[in-house]
Amino acid sequence: MRAFILCAIVLCIGSFPAYAQNENLDIVNEPICFQVRNSADFMLSGSIITGEYTRPDGIKTRHRSNFRLEEAGSTNEEGYPDDRAEFCSYGPFMPGRKLGVTVRTLFPVFSCNTRIDQGEIVLKAERKADDSGYNYSATCYE
Repeated sequence: MRAFILCAIVLCIGSFPAYAQNENLDIVNEPICFQVRNSADFMLSGSIITGEYTRPDGIKTRHRSNFRLEEAGSTNEEGYPDDRAEFCSYGPFMPGRKLGVTVRTLFPVFSCNTRIDQGEIVLKAERKADDSGYNYSATCYE
């Protein structure tokens, strides 16, 4: 019986640091929603990434939501835009109530941390002057 109580105490103390690390997370009661729009003339994909938090088993992780946005101006069969998507997040947010935005092809080509309460996030891909590829960017709010 004494061994059982000792194991229970060790398990509780061992898991306490993981919960303590999550005490200062920026999490809201009502989700903050925002739009991401593709302004390029081809499909772009990427991710929206939250701040880091610690799972109950002690592993640090973050939430990730992937997107695939069709070329600018495209619509689906019902007439709804395929070049934009709405996201909502409760957090946890990075400092300044920011989320990460990553644009990728086969690998990440652009990344920033942006406030999501300042307006639409517009993804851009502009042809390089020497015609050797694209410069990728996005609207990122400080």
